[in-house]
Amino acid sequence: MKKAIQVLVVIVSSIFLTAAAEPVRQITWNNLIPAHLAKDDYLENMTEDQKDLVMWFINAYELLPKRDKESNESYKELDDAMPALKKHGIDIAKVMEKRREMRTAVVKDLNGKLVRLPGYILPLEMSGSKVIEFLLVPYVGACIHVPPPPPNQIVFVKTGAKKGYKNKQLYAPVWVTGVISVKSMVKDLYLVDGSAGIDIGYTLQAKNIEPYK
Repeated sequence: MKKAIQVLVVIVSSIFLTAAAEPVRQITWNNLIPAHLAKDDYLENMTEDQKDLVMWFINAYELLPKRDKESNESYKELDDAMPALKKHGIDIAKVMEKRREMRTAVVKDLNGKLVRLPGYILPLEMSGSKVIEFLLVPYVGACIHVPPPPPNQIVFVKTGAKKGYKNKQLYAPVWVTGVISVKSMVKDLYLVDGSAGIDIGYTLQAKNIEPYK
């Protein structure tokens, strides 16, 4: 019995030592998109005018409420644009599906990995002058002055209740190191003019946060 316990202790210790020795993988925001999609271009082979038409259609569609009897009139302008899209041989449904996949697909192989990622902090929960939970985003002002990045370009970061991070300068970029999880969720971000539900593709338990250099 004693020998069995000793063996178990050795196995558990080995697991912890292996985890502790895991190298930190420095990643970029492109690494959060599956490689085969990151290189894909859903506007490929289109002229500039065609790209403008497609992006106008997509942006207008995404701003409209779900189509029903009450909102049907709001879709008239989009319906009127369909002949022009078809004339150019553009299957807008396929383009939108391709775009949706590129924006929502996650890299499952990253799950449980120790990573280091740069970005900007959008506080969700504060403790005094320290931020306890926040969204890490790839560019300054994301979700505040412009539409939010896609879910696979937003990381929900938890620091631990007693840890936190004091950002000395507003909108200053940081490096965040920690264990990343592929976990989709929605978090409410409170803004000056109200709140917004933000779709998120990843969670990261921070081990270290430092100014970007």
